[in-house]
Amino acid sequence: MKRGVLFLLCLAAPFAWAEVNVMSVTDETKHTQKEDFYHTFEYYISADGKKDSKCQATRIAPRWFATAAHCVQELCQEACSLQMDLLEAPVSVLAQTQHTAKNPVVFIHPGYKPGQLVQNDFALIRLDFNRAPKIYYRRKTGKTPNTALSQAQFEAWLARNPRTRAKYHHVLSPQLPPIAVFDNANYMLDRKVSVISIFNGKRDVKLNPHPVYYVKDLGYAYTDNFGIRPGMSGSGVMTNTGELIGIISAYVGADVYRGKQKIKHEDLFMFPVFNKSLVDFIQETLGSDWPRVEQKDAYPYLAKKTRKDFTEVLTLMKSNSKKP
Repeated sequence: MKRGVLFLLCLAAPFAWAEVNVMSVTDETKHTQKEDFYHTFEYYISADGKKDSKCQATRIAPRWFATAAHCVQELCQEACSLQMDLLEAPVSVLAQTQHTAKNPVVFIHPGYKPGQLVQNDFALIRLDFNRAPKIYYRRKTGKTPNTALSQAQFEAWLARNPRTRAKYHHVLSPQLPPIAVFDNANYMLDRKVSVISIFNGKRDVKLNPHPVYYVKDLGYAYTDNFGIRPGMSGSGVMTNTGELIGIISAYVGADVYRGKQKIKHEDLFMFPVFNKSLVDFIQETLGSDWPRVEQKDAYPYLAKKTRKDFTEVLTLMKSNSKKP
């Protein structure tokens, strides 16, 4: 069978100021509303002489965030600045940090290979919201530029807007999602999943109606694309029962042929999950913060083993895993 691949995209974006149906086994419906994504934020990366970019990150410990390696690998090779946007509101805060070789705050999985997507496409950012320098601002409307605010002006605005004040305090003192750990087998997820899209502070939940599979020979999971697009990389892939199972990485589009006849088009979303490789990296990087990360076994609580034939998917992914 001949397969023609149309595109394989990582999902970082330029900074513009990136068989069986899955059934829920419970009646819980977490992460269907944007307020449920209290742990996920949009952030901006900049470095001298390089084009700025934006991605997303999901908090897994009080001062640690998971994101995609391809978001930060190029820009943060030597030194970079990161600004994480904390609120969806007319007035918001950018928490800032600086990464340098002498004082690193960005840590990239050692198994990640630049240009190769998905497998080990994982990084960690260390950022303490309570101690980080902050920029307070009013969001632009239309073509009006953002307006800088003083801390006093920001706090006065919060005083007049108690719901936003409560959200801000929740951001500073977070609850954390447990990570779901996968072992060495093929699985079909026994949960529904969702992600959140954040662009210039605006949040939009994407719900996945398709089955999700983890393939041990790939080291990552896939499902049909359900609205993933550039600029969303690093956002957490969440279950409807509240577990973080992976991080947005890439999607692939391909026409599949039998001989010269096109028989179907594949549009797949792929993401690394918390397998042994990622968990070992997190534990080593976090050090004394590691006990703050809650873990839950994916099997048998969140996933079930499958005998599905992944031959076509393996061929498609392994032969076309380079960044275009």
